[in-house]
Amino acid sequence: MIDLGLVDAVDAEAIGQPGQRTFRLRARAGATYVALWLEKEQLAALGRSISQLLAERSMRRGQPATSVEPVGNFPQRAQVEFQIARMGLDYDVEEEQTILLADDPQAAERRDTPALRVAFSRSQALTLIHIIEEVVAGGRPTCPLCKQPLDFANAPHECVHTNGHSKEPVPPRESIEDDDEDEDESEN
Repeated sequence: MIDLGLVDAVDAEAIGQPGQRTFRLRARAGATYVALWLEKEQLAALGRSISQLLAERSMRRGQPATSVEPVGNFPQRAQVEFQIARMGLDYDVEEEQTILLADDPQAAERRDTPALRVAFSRSQALTLIHIIEEVVAGGRPTCPLCKQPLDFANAPHECVHTNGHSKEPVPPRESIEDDDEDEDESEN
């Protein structure tokens, strides 16, 4: 296992054009750089999980984050780089640190100890949550009806909720009558 301890900096990024992006979590501990590749959904879930972990376990809930050091110039090839096959999170309440354990496919297949362990401070974790939200939101817009990514301008989106009758997604409209009916029902 590679244990970097508390890293100096951590962030996330997307590489490529919307619809064809790849995602990675980046960390720096001294002169050691780490790139952990993962899917967009995994990155979004990681952000939500860190947020939930802080909400449940941090003794400093509600306090603002202090400024954190950026990862800076990231090399073309990190010293530690792999596709995440499995990951886990924990929180050290006494140190106020999030601990990320990650496995490459070989370690996951062997059911061996995690391939990598990194820790980041509460402020780094809060900053990372916001970075992940921005990275994930930076892709293609989603259809308001089916929540699937909209195609590019040259390819119309055929939403399953429009039964193929409309090429443009039309968000559902609530009428004033529907609002009045809801209020009447809640009063009964």
